[in-house]
Amino acid sequence: MSLRHVHACALNVNAEESLGFDAFSVNAEAGIFTLCDGANSCPDSGAAARWLSQSMAQADAENLPQQLLSTHAEMCQKFPETGSTLLRVHAREQGLELATLGDSFLWLFNKPWGGLAPWRCIDQMPRDVNDKGHPTQLVGSEVCHTLHTRQHRPRGIYCAVLMSDGPGLVTADQHLTARVSLLGRAEPSPADLAYLCHSLALDAHAASCRDDISVAMVWLKYT
Repeated sequence: MSLRHVHACALNVNAEESLGFDAFSVNAEAGIFTLCDGANSCPDSGAAARWLSQSMAQADAENLPQQLLSTHAEMCQKFPETGSTLLRVHAREQGLELATLGDSFLWLFNKPWGGLAPWRCIDQMPRDVNDKGHPTQLVGSEVCHTLHTRQHRPRGIYCAVLMSDGPGLVTADQHLTARVSLLGRAEPSPADLAYLCHSLALDAHAASCRDDISVAMVWLKYT
């Protein structure tokens, strides 16, 4: 079994660099990709999100929920006045693991039949929101207890799309599928994925999203 992956991210597209509260981290050797969205109401949220994304990009796959709780406790000490979402994609030869906590968005697309069939969305990870759309748990907040994880088999072509809640709320499923479908059967370049990420980010801005806008893509192929 062999595995190839390509990634790109459009980070804090509509925010000044000093004000953006989203963070994206990559551990390319381990195949781990994380996107975190810090609470905009707290001044330390940008630093907290960067620390969390970097920490969880280094976390081992074994007993990940327990590691997350340990990281949460440390974050509460380092950044006591904030909280952050977590999206995590871990691509290993043994399979693909998705993990989420908070109100950000993570979709997984698959191109079946050796890439001959159209892209289709095969998974959308749970979001922790109440009936008003507010997050019910965040890492580093008063409530952090359930890390959602799912496994996918190590076979075929995948594309994971990660979004902070702002762009995710204004991106229609059909529009997202149409954008992902611009990817063909061949391996994309980082520039190809960067173009799609920025296109989705600009679409969200045009749809009146005023939150921090971050979009990441991870293309994977198991052979």
